[in-house]
Amino acid sequence: MNYIQLKEELDRIANNAVGDVSIYATTPEGVIAIREDEVKRSASILKVPVAMACLAAADRGEIDLDTLLKIEEPVGGSGVLAYLSGMEQMTLRNALTLSVIVSDNTAANLVIEHVGIERIQNFFKHVGATHSQLTRKFMDHDALAQGLENVATARDMVRFLACLDPSSEILSLTSKQQLKTIMRDQQLIDKLPAFQPIFEETLIIGNKTGTLPGVEHDIAYFENGEKHVDIAVLTTNWEYNHDGQQTLAQIGKAIIQYIQGDLKSINA
Repeated sequence: MNYIQLKEELDRIANNAVGDVSIYATTPEGVIAIREDEVKRSASILKVPVAMACLAAADRGEIDLDTLLKIEEPVGGSGVLAYLSGMEQMTLRNALTLSVIVSDNTAANLVIEHVGIERIQNFFKHVGATHSQLTRKFMDHDALAQGLENVATARDMVRFLACLDPSSEILSLTSKQQLKTIMRDQQLIDKLPAFQPIFEETLIIGNKTGTLPGVEHDIAYFENGEKHVDIAVLTTNWEYNHDGQQTLAQIGKAIIQYIQGDLKSINA
């Protein structure tokens, strides 16, 4: 599949979807943009830029990733910490890892509390992600009732993914490698990476999902040594979330075929 075929396929998927689909993708041959600046509820995809803000602060020597954090206010939803007994503290590094690899809400809130929302939002501005905002912790129903919502756009999320590029000076090489590895080891892989060949070691995918009722998002990098694609797909207004997950999987399938140069029909 070449760039033109990929663009046509993503247009087709987005236009035929029952839900509302926003896409922004950067490829070696150009950008693919579909309603890329629509502001949507972010769900958990903002855990990646929160992690980046944490790593950037560590790069500057402002915080220590080995600091022990007390687990005092566990929250439900995705993750594991809220469901374990005897967990009283963990390092900031481990909290950052859990916040991404299993989308742990309690771990993400520990990172937010330690780094600070103001410093995180300043990081967003530094990257140029002006339409994305972190205004509250995850699962903070009181803040949500007051109208505070975390939001993002597809274009902004790819701006964050671009911070992992070797040419970017936003993060140190060590921090880039750390976060790329965490994303690669992601355990929630039923969306964009769903069609990744099980025994294909040359294709690397790192991703981070987000889910709310009627909302299905995923952001990811795809690379195989020859091609690299950063993509954010934000989707809303699904009657059934499963339909959104299937749509994201088809988009990921197209990206994989483009990366691998697969000339077979997308529907094969």
